[in-house]
Formats: sequence, structure tokens, C-alpha cells
Amino acid sequence: MTNQRIHATALIIGMLAGIVTMSIHPTSFDLHASAEAIAHVNHVNTVTHILGLASIPVTLLGVFGISSRIGWNNMHGLSAFIVYCFASVAVMLAAVADGLIGSSLAQEAINVDDSKRQMLMMALHYNFQLNQALAKVYIAGSSCAFILWSIALIRLGKTTRKLGIGGGIVGLCPLIALLSGHVQMDAHGFGLIILAQASWIILVAISLLRECVTPLPA
Repeated sequence: MTNQRIHATALIIGMLAGIVTMSIHPTSFDLHASAEAIAHVNHVNTVTHILGLASIPVTLLGVFGISSRIGWNNMHGLSAFIVYCFASVAVMLAAVADGLIGSSLAQEAINVDDSKRQMLMMALHYNFQLNQALAKVYIAGSSCAFILWSIALIRLGKTTRKLGIGGGIVGLCPLIALLSGHVQMDAHGFGLIILAQASWIILVAISLLRECVTPLPA
């Protein structure tokens, strides 16, 4: 298997894992529910975010292939990869905060008295705000990376121009929504952005696979 096939396969696997992660992500959490219900949600939440965390390095291997195909001497392609790596660190920390720290704090809050529970509630609130901030950093960073990749693809030639335009739209719309305050940082809003990004990246992966059969001029 050539490197380009490996990168394309990694893109598809990473994006599908991201879609599954958001599709099974718990949409609500009630600390006043029964201990069994809280434990179940915690388990689902932990497994969900472990899957999301596992998809990050796979996706990075894939997007390395995008910038590699564009060419490391292309500043837009190189900058896109660097910015996406920065965004990936943010979403990794967001997943740790929401899926691991949040679940641990919620589980601990089940069998404590009211005074300690109040402290845990404060910790959970802070953890939630941290998760939200990191998710916004990811949206901003990944959107900028998509725009940079799109500029590079548009300039690469006619064969990649439509792909570049599509990526520009996928990158620009979430960025505008974020800056205008119209994006909802919940499982549905964030999940919609992930779905849009995944759709475009899978198209890029398919393009890379096709090139393995019929190479395009550099």
C-alpha cells in the first residue's frame, strides 16, 4: 500500500470515527437522576470520548497526506497542517475534560453529602466552561486550516478547484457562525460542524485514492 493510500484510508477511518463519536455522544446529563442512570451515562460518555481521542492521531496521519500531496513548499498547505495540529490539541483536551474528567467528577458526586456535592458542582461547571472554550478553539483552528487547504487546492489546478471551493465553504461557514455567536456548542451544533468537515475530508480521501490509480500532475 502506497503512502497516499495510507493517508486516504486514515482520513476515512478518522472521520467515520468522529461521526460515530458525535452520534453516540450523550446530549444531556442530570445529576439528580438515579445512581444507575448516572453511572450508565458516565460509561457511555467515557467510551464516546475515548473513541474520539483515538480518532485524532489517525486523522492527523490523514491530513498529513493532504498537505504532502499539495507540497510542503506550498505555504498554504504547510500552514494548514500546522494550524490543524494546533486545533487537534484543543479538541483532544476538550475530549479529556468532557469525557474523562467530567465523568469522574459526576461519578464522585453520587455518594457525597450536600457540602461536598456543591464543591463538585462548581468543579463540573468550570470543567464544562473549559470544554466549551477548547471546542471553540478547535472550530476556529480547524476552519482556518480548511480555508488554507482550500486556497492551495484551488491554485493547484482545475482538477482540484471544485474540491477547494467546497472546502472553503466548509471552513468559512463555521468560522462566521462562531465569530457571530450563532453556533451552539452542544452535541448537536458541534456534531453538525464535525459532519460537514468529515464529508469534505472523505471527498478529499476519495480524490487521493483515485490519484493512486490515475496520478494527477504535480
